[in-house]
Amino acid sequence: MPNKTLLLADPHSLFRRTLALVARDLHLADVQETSSLEAAQRLLERQRVDGLLMDIGEGLEALNLLHNIRGGATRCEMSMPVALTAEHCDLATAQLYKEQGVRRILLKPFKVKTALEVIQDLASA
Repeated sequence: MPNKTLLLADPHSLFRRTLALVARDLHLADVQETSSLEAAQRLLERQRVDGLLMDIGEGLEALNLLHNIRGGATRCEMSMPVALTAEHCDLATAQLYKEQGVRRILLKPFKVKTALEVIQDLASA
């Protein structure tokens, strides 16, 4: 069975590269990377992926991207599994994302092992 393709959108290059390389080496998923949500949006408009792990950053850009996915404005399944990473996330913000079907929100710092478990979960969904 071929690996699922996941998109990892995170501005921190060391984290992004490390996680993508380890996930590939462990054959968890074929991981594509972007350093921004804008780049992720452009990629998702022209290419299908099976799951998304993105940093929510500041503001509501990640929520807008999630609305676009759930609304069918990308080439992905509208029900594509999504997980988030965040420096901080209050309860109201977490609720907004949960209403959009986010599977998990990881608060930084977290172990790479935890992120790999999330990638495995996204790939098996």
